[in-house]
Amino acid sequence: MGIKRVRAVAVACGLVAIGMVTMAVGSTAAQEPSPPTGTLQLTLRDRDVNFRLIDVPPLQSRRQPPTRGDGFLLTGAMRNEAGGRVGRIQAVFVIVNVRREQAQVSATFVLRGGRIMASGADTKARVDDFAVTGGTGRYAAARGTLRVTESRRSTAFLFTFLG
Repeated sequence: MGIKRVRAVAVACGLVAIGMVTMAVGSTAAQEPSPPTGTLQLTLRDRDVNFRLIDVPPLQSRRQPPTRGDGFLLTGAMRNEAGGRVGRIQAVFVIVNVRREQAQVSATFVLRGGRIMASGADTKARVDDFAVTGGTGRYAAARGTLRVTESRRSTAFLFTFLG
């Protein structure tokens, strides 16, 4: 075999290898889930909520309200629009303004198929908006907004995903 033929075979093998790597990378990218789009409506019933106080000095008494830096842990069953249980919420509230009852919130919604993370400022208004900061599983790379609406017996969570 001549030198020209060996070079031609080497170049052909190199091109085949590059093509295979490109196909492998392309097929891996095609298998990655795309970020969620659309909306997701969930509900947390008041009777499903579990609150736990995080009290930092000065310690709270019956007559003294929570102070800056105090917090709450909130857990509870999340339900779909039909009332079926679809997961749970785990949230931490840290009080930043006692007079206005404002808190910084970080929440994880543990759902079938993945998790959604959200955070923002709770202003104690009936309706508050939060940022969707990420997700896992079917919610991987989630981004968008979360509108939280409180009513007498439940709290509604409306996720709007940007995709």
